[in-house]
Amino acid sequence: MTYILPRAFIVLVGWGITCALIYNIWPGVDPTIFVIAGISWILAGFVCFGYMYRLRSETEDQRSSF
Repeated sequence: MTYILPRAFIVLVGWGITCALIYNIWPGVDPTIFVIAGISWILAGFVCFGYMYRLRSETEDQRSSF
């Protein structure tokens, strides 16, 4: 749980900032756009943090092989 919570907070803040910027630029926006922005942030979070986790585990495997 300590691994997931900080990353979920980063994704949530990014989504909130994105929604605020969209609303400031286009006040009459359809709410579906906010859902699409949230889904894209979730997917980007999975890809980014999953890749970082994979790199970290590969680095630890290389260190243990010496």
